[in-house]
This record gives sequence, structure tokens and C-alpha cells, in this order.
Amino acid sequence: MARQPRAIRIARAFGLLWLGFAMVHATASAARAEDYPSRPVKIIVPAAPGGALDTISRLLALRVSQLYHQNFFIENKPGANWIVGMDAAAKSAPNGYTLLFIADSGLTVIPFVSPHMPLDPLKDLESISAVTTAPFVLLANPNLPVKSVADLVAYARTHPGKLNHASNSATTILVSELFKQQAKIDFVDINFHGASEAITATQAGTTQICFVDLGSATSAIESKTLRPLALTSPQRYPLAPNIQTFTEGGLPSVAAKSMTLVMAPRNVPRDIVKKLGIEFRAALNTPEVASRLRSIGQVVDDATAEQTAKELAGEAHEWRTLIKERNIQFGK
Repeated sequence: MARQPRAIRIARAFGLLWLGFAMVHATASAARAEDYPSRPVKIIVPAAPGGALDTISRLLALRVSQLYHQNFFIENKPGANWIVGMDAAAKSAPNGYTLLFIADSGLTVIPFVSPHMPLDPLKDLESISAVTTAPFVLLANPNLPVKSVADLVAYARTHPGKLNHASNSATTILVSELFKQQAKIDFVDINFHGASEAITATQAGTTQICFVDLGSATSAIESKTLRPLALTSPQRYPLAPNIQTFTEGGLPSVAAKSMTLVMAPRNVPRDIVKKLGIEFRAALNTPEVASRLRSIGQVVDDATAEQTAKELAGEAHEWRTLIKERNIQFGK
């Protein structure tokens, strides 16, 4: 048998070597996904304990731990408008053992209002699973003579300088600015630390209106200490079907929602990302989790990771444009 040319022998040797590496990599990848998680998984929450973000994350972590017989635990890392926690998650080892639980505003608002961002959240983090979604609701002090968005717009136009809005986050500042822009009205924003402070100030009459997430507003609405005027959802919200939307009030562009999601550092192996997505979706689909979420004004968001990434990119563009057009300045 004729001896093959040396170049062909070398090429075939390299081909077999490459095939061997590929088979080893595929086997290791399968084993990695099959064995994951083999130790506790940390979920960073970039907010202090006790708030809505923390509450939802702990509910979800507990259920995932029960389903997969491995500890998924919460580590709160508040600071600098969530930047401390986001940065810690983004810079952690991309092995699936450090995750991030955050609201969409950390990804689509904070980067454009923070002068010294140490990361680009939409590039340095990737979505594992959307978790919940809820609209914002515009609340009014019951002593204010308005019962609808149309009433409020008319009142603001005939009583310039008489309305104060209780802002309580970067997003509620932007939603109030969006409302001003679309309704062609003006009012003063007064900043508070959190939805509970904004609600208390509006109940007391220090401020007359406030945008807050629906979950935070539920108690004030039920006790009738504040009057709901409109939701920022495009259609009636299933957990508050009696509250009108801004679309029904003639301002369809006043649309916004608060979404929570699980994220991971960029470059986590795809098999682990996929498995995590399945794990969290399974936890969200359990009746007890969905019921508990509804009790705090949240519904399960069933968007895929790809749909979520696309939605976040669009939302970031819209908020960035509004910030530029309105020349919105945040404290340094």
C-alpha cells in the first residue's frame, strides 16, 4: 500500500485531534449541565431587605431550592441606585453560581442617569428568565377634586403650580415626566425614598399625586385613603380590572411597567443558562408561587429570555430618548 503524503497524514492527525477535543468538550458540557447545581447558588439582590424586589426574590429562591434540592440563597447588596449589586454580579465568575435578581429599571434607566457606571448592564449581563410584571398606578389625594385622568389634566391646566408629585424612584420620575409631556401640563416633583414614603406624603396632602407600583398601592386603594386614577398598562390589568388605563384616558403613550427578572454574568455556558431558565420557569408555574405573587399585585411574566432581551433594549432606547428630550437631571 502506497504511503500517504506527509501533509495529508498531518492534516488527518489534526482532524482527529480536533474531533477528540470536540467530543471531550461536548461530554464535559453535558456533564456540567447534568450536575449543575452541585453547590449553593447565590442570588444577588441590589436592594435592601424588606422591599418588593427582596420579597419576590426570596419567594422564588425558596421554591427553586425545594424543586431542585439545592440551596438558592439571597445576598442583599444595596447601594448607589443598585449599581453596587449589579456590578458585583456582572464581575462574578460566569459559572452559574452567582445570579442577579433585579427590576428592569436597573438595566434601562439607571445607566442613563448615573454619571459613573462601572458596567454596561445590557452587555455585561444576560437574561435567564423574566419573573413578574406589574403596571404603575397614578394615585390622587381624595381631597383633590378629580376622579379621572381627564379631570386631573383639566385641573393642572387651570391651577398652575398647585400640584406636587411624590416621586420615589428613577422610573417614577420618568413616568411623571412622560405624563407631563403627553398631557402638556406641568407640576413639581418631590423626591421620596421609596413608594411607602410617597404614599404617606400623598395621603397627608404634602403631595397631591404619586405614581407607584400597583403592589405598593394596594393597601391605600383598598382603604380608600388614595384614589386610583389610571394604570400605565395598555389594557385593563387583571388584578385591578376596575381601574382605567391611560389609554382610556386619551393618553396611550403613557405606558410603563415594572418587570423583575433573573440575570447572570455574560458568558455563562449556554447549557447552564438554558437549565436555569427551565428551573425558574418551573418554580413560577407552581400555583402557590403564582398565588403569592398575585397577592402583592404581581403577575407571572411568561416572556422568553430572547423576548425579554429585545423588550429591555427597546425600553432602554425609549427612556434614554425621554431623558434627552426633557433634559432630565438627576442628583449626582
